[in-house]
Amino acid sequence: MKVLVTGGAGYLGSVLVPKLLARGHQVRIVDLGYFGLDHLKRLTPAPQVIREDLRAIVGSPKLGRELLDGCDAVIHLAAISNDPSADLHPDLTEEVNVGVTARLAELARDQRMQFLFSSSCSIYGEADREIDEGGATNPLTVYASSKVTAEQILGELADTRWSPTILRNGTLFGYSSRMRFDLVVNIFSFQSALYGQIKVFGDGSQWRPFLHVGDCARAFIHFLEHPERRHSCYNIANENLRVADLVGVFEALNPRLRVQYVPAQDQDRRNYRVSTARMLDEGFRPRTSVAIGSEEMIDAIVSGLIPDPESIFYRNAKWLKELTHIGSMGHRELVGLIETFKHVGPEARG
Repeated sequence: MKVLVTGGAGYLGSVLVPKLLARGHQVRIVDLGYFGLDHLKRLTPAPQVIREDLRAIVGSPKLGRELLDGCDAVIHLAAISNDPSADLHPDLTEEVNVGVTARLAELARDQRMQFLFSSSCSIYGEADREIDEGGATNPLTVYASSKVTAEQILGELADTRWSPTILRNGTLFGYSSRMRFDLVVNIFSFQSALYGQIKVFGDGSQWRPFLHVGDCARAFIHFLEHPERRHSCYNIANENLRVADLVGVFEALNPRLRVQYVPAQDQDRRNYRVSTARMLDEGFRPRTSVAIGSEEMIDAIVSGLIPDPESIFYRNAKWLKELTHIGSMGHRELVGLIETFKHVGPEARG
């Protein structure tokens, strides 16, 4: 099968693409490259990589058709990801997370092509019980709202001959060749490895559904390869844990760990647990616990597998803010600058 993966150079895409290749699929990646593309060059067999701003397909049907040409399926990961990044550029978030999704889905529907969309459990916002896919959405952030709107558009596009598959992913964690240290389990892994201390903002009573990035990649492959499904939307998660529950996980990994509770200036109202009964009924089961994935990341930091882990390059919002200061250059020039930046020593990065 030939699969178009949007955002294939990102945190999740960089784990998904090798798994697709290993299973014999051909892969075409379209990615602007805000976070670099050079790590894709090591893949064998090599995927086709297209450096492009997906917003261009909204005004260019020709470009959209070219990107999908010859493909059997689309896995749409590209987005302005996480709440701080979306808050930084709400208009850009609307253009990418909603506008691009709508246009790409229209093109896939016209060709009756499989379309898998990466949504988020964060659309539930705040719930006082374990919530399933039929539960009310309650987005509390710009990012979550963009996912709700995109899902609504996909639902309106569906008909008896074409229906997208929506995966509402839990809070991701785990090692990726395009690493991120702005996700709670990854942040704790970083702090534990480098400082022997983790900071918990507030009382840590908020619930989150956690999902290893490798399991998330496997979920997309499962639904890609099993298109006959009972529903159009699935919660994808492994463990419902409170943030405070993570403390025990990291204390077991580092017996000398110090835990600092920091009063939260702005109370985080996001608090949700999800049911994964529908996912399990479709035959998909995650494999990697928070404990195992955290140990994996700590080992990667300590061993030097992740270079300069303190760099802002691993933190989406901070890196996007830095790019904003660079100026309005063409995206191809920007990608070249990013690749240069990645090979500069930490003392020069500041």
